[in-house]
Amino acid sequence: MFNVKKKEYLYKKDYEAPVRDLLPKEFEPDYGITKVNYWTPPEVSRYEDLEYYRFCVDQCIKCACCRLVAREWDRICPSGELGAFESYYASGKNLLIWGLLRDEIELTEEIAKIFYHCTLCGNCTQQCAVPHIHGNMVYWFEAFREKAVAMGIGPLPEHKEQAVNIDAEHNPYGEPHTRRLDWLPFSVEDLPDKAEIVFFAGCTDSYLEKRAAQSMVEILKKAGVDFTISKDERCCGMPLQRTGQTAEAKERATYVVEDLHRLQPKIVVTNCAGCYRMLKEDYPNRYGMKLNFEVVPSASLVLDLIEKGNIKLKKNGINKITYHDPCELGRLKGVYESPREVLAKIPGVELIEMKRNRENAWCCGGGGGVMAAFPQLAAFSSTKRIEEAMATGAEAVVSHCPACERNLRAATVRAKVKMQVLSLVEMVAKAV
Repeated sequence: MFNVKKKEYLYKKDYEAPVRDLLPKEFEPDYGITKVNYWTPPEVSRYEDLEYYRFCVDQCIKCACCRLVAREWDRICPSGELGAFESYYASGKNLLIWGLLRDEIELTEEIAKIFYHCTLCGNCTQQCAVPHIHGNMVYWFEAFREKAVAMGIGPLPEHKEQAVNIDAEHNPYGEPHTRRLDWLPFSVEDLPDKAEIVFFAGCTDSYLEKRAAQSMVEILKKAGVDFTISKDERCCGMPLQRTGQTAEAKERATYVVEDLHRLQPKIVVTNCAGCYRMLKEDYPNRYGMKLNFEVVPSASLVLDLIEKGNIKLKKNGINKITYHDPCELGRLKGVYESPREVLAKIPGVELIEMKRNRENAWCCGGGGGVMAAFPQLAAFSSTKRIEEAMATGAEAVVSHCPACERNLRAATVRAKVKMQVLSLVEMVAKAV
């Protein structure tokens, strides 16, 4: 079955670990899911309708590996752990899809809510050892949401409200679009009309996590790079896409691409994991859009500036930190090391890893539309993550996603614990 020589992979304690855990770790290209070397990956497209995935769903054997990190037995599914019922785990969702595709059950609002009670973090598909499912399951969970929207059963009321806000004010929070650049410490008119680097702030940094956006601009200014910001930046469409509103998301994407092309950048950089994945993956691969620029997370650009000597770092008064991997940046886009490399460049900072990290990181609970529709799940997941961060003895938890930072900070307030929650760029800005 595994097509490996037993003597090469014999474990010291008589196979106490699955063979897949003993092989060298590689990741799928432009993806944070591990590449498995003991089978030939099947051809599975990522952006198809639900019917296309029928055969993949059939492969699910309900083994419950989608609930745990192999060997460690660490739980990995916030939805299932809170829902405490089979339907809330990936295996249960697959069984529901099996029944729906065979007309054994009807798609109801209650079933739709189960599928929306999920952050789309991808940890289940990372853990699954079935070839058709490993690395692919999150895509049919999105396809289910698209199906629900097409049938008029989805999205949930809270997601519809976000769509109304995006249509009216170009952000999911309903904040006045005219105030989108209020965080900027100077007039946007002081920036050039075109530049090699464009900073795409995103909605959450623009309205809720303003310090992160300010920190990025501060770094770019001190590095002396040629950059600008769109005078009419709008939502990238990510909240719409992740809740199944694909047509509306593509409409937003069309505007964003045209707006960015007017600025003629070589690089578009963002602090937001959700924006990064949307621009990097969904725009060209799901929507077929041609991008005349490279999309990079801020960690990659900041690391390059540090290594070239454009910015010099000093101690910033924070000694021990831990890093939280955002799901859309880590598991779903493969960006694990550059944030850690940036943090390692700051003098006097010790990075202490949480037990669940990188491809096995526990989700903060802020993605997939969960924060809007299921605040209890968002709170449950972020509280678990802060408890794990506190166990490291770190003074601060650093992340690379404003949604993660917002949700984790709320957890520290609820738990009444003294732990800073900082964005990666804020951590760097404190050391510049």
